[in-house]
Amino acid sequence: MNKKSKGMTLVELLIAMGLSVMIMAATFTIVRFSSNTYDVTAKMINENNRTYDAVNIINRNIRSAYYCTTIGDDNTLACYVDGSVVGGEEGSVIMLQFTFDDEQRKMFLMDNNWNETVVSSDIDRIDWKITMNGVQYAAYRNKSNGDEELAFFGYAYMRGR
Repeated sequence: MNKKSKGMTLVELLIAMGLSVMIMAATFTIVRFSSNTYDVTAKMINENNRTYDAVNIINRNIRSAYYCTTIGDDNTLACYVDGSVVGGEEGSVIMLQFTFDDEQRKMFLMDNNWNETVVSSDIDRIDWKITMNGVQYAAYRNKSNGDEELAFFGYAYMRGR
């Protein structure tokens, strides 16, 4: 019989299979890590966009206000704006309210007709501080360990001052 080999030996086959398993395991680990990284990044981008939108809504309405004041327990900010800002008559004064609801953990913008628009959600507290020229604000959320973290903050000048 001729001793020329026409295939792989059992040892060669086992080594090839072992190497294939190691390469597949490494590839799976990299794909899983990349997927986790993508999910975390997407969540951060979504949170950043929501925060950006909330700050823009707050700033736009405060900047167009003649006067702002806190109401009641300081969870509500009332801003008096020209009616044309919200589609009303120019020269008329409309009150807009930024109201924070503790139970729903949401901040709403309410107009004169009591229409509510959600400005921000998943916040646990908001601080409004009226200054001589504008409004300073900071929103906080509770972390799982009970500590508070800053969700967003800002300062907007009022046009009426």
